[in-house]
Amino acid sequence: MIRRGLIAIAVVLLLSACSRGATYHIPLPEVRRILLATGLPPFVFGTNDPAWKVQGDDDGVTWTIHQDGAEIFHYTAHLKPVDAGNTQVDVELVGNANAPTGNAAKGMADHPEIRDMYIVAIKERIASALEHRDFQIARVYPALGVATLENMGALRKSADAAAAASERMDRENIEKAYRDEAAGH
Repeated sequence: MIRRGLIAIAVVLLLSACSRGATYHIPLPEVRRILLATGLPPFVFGTNDPAWKVQGDDDGVTWTIHQDGAEIFHYTAHLKPVDAGNTQVDVELVGNANAPTGNAAKGMADHPEIRDMYIVAIKERIASALEHRDFQIARVYPALGVATLENMGALRKSADAAAAASERMDRENIEKAYRDEAAGH
């Protein structure tokens, strides 16, 4: 019960943090130039960085994550001039309904805690680039913790399935060894 309450509070805080754009004291053309040279957030995609590309126009910068040339999802940093020297950056994450890995749009809708973790991570990546500082993974930890807790059941099922498959393979190998021995091989 307490765990659910803490998770609910964390989700509310994350959603409120994710809903507002940040304003940087940098002119829009410079923000765009910096973001076009900025990669994905480190550590968020595990040990294998996904294939991606970045492109921009007058309104923003988009990072597209893809597999075999097909989009899985994309981040867009929407850029809006506040005045000549300040730029507001709003972040959007859109999943591809026809992604090669399945319906990423539905996956994000079904698991907002994972979507929020990705948004927190790209916002930190953008902030670190625009503030000329190192990416601070510690700022992503709360969202990562919520995503992990909310998906513990799925993680457990996946681990259980892998263990069952390993046991089944071991049993089949032992049975084959007995059959081979009985057949004189």
